[in-house]
Amino acid sequence: MSAPREASKSHLKTLLFVFVAVGGLAALSYLPKGSPAPESPVPVSDRPRAARSVSDPESVPDLTRAAARGGADEPVRRNVFRFFESPTPTPRPTPIPTPTPIVPCSSQFVGPCPIQPTPAPTPIVPPAIPFKALGVFGSRDAPIVSLEEGGRIINAREGDVVDGRFIIRKINRESVDFAFKDIPPEITRRIPIPLP
Repeated sequence: MSAPREASKSHLKTLLFVFVAVGGLAALSYLPKGSPAPESPVPVSDRPRAARSVSDPESVPDLTRAAARGGADEPVRRNVFRFFESPTPTPRPTPIPTPTPIVPCSSQFVGPCPIQPTPAPTPIVPPAIPFKALGVFGSRDAPIVSLEEGGRIINAREGDVVDGRFIIRKINRESVDFAFKDIPPEITRRIPIPLP
């Protein structure tokens, strides 16, 4: 515990010294300046000093110039932005012309024209048929097929359009052939009919 007390005492001593020094300087600044100076060992010359002469403002010579410098009446004699000798121009490099590509089978093309490959036709994939065949009834000449879709039962004959996009092409004893609207007629799908 003695170490912190000694540190605080040394801080107090330093602070006291600083306050005394500042107080002494403040006291010196308030002393009268006209106090007699002690005799200096350097001899003072006996020569009389030149007294300042107070002159009349009229006697001061006029310092204005005869003509204003750079007035608007004077012609411009020198342009600081112009070279004394004109510099030699740097030559611009001539651009190298780019050759125009020769298109095959054009008038400038030499050789046989390449054969353009014919695009392979994309196969038309018919949509899936959402119906389930339940059975066939009616005469052999005009059979009727029963179809089911989500709880809905539809009876249709050959040539009928079901749901506006499926055409019944052929009703067989074991299957039903469907064609599709807006698809070529040779593309068909077949669904089976369960046997009784």
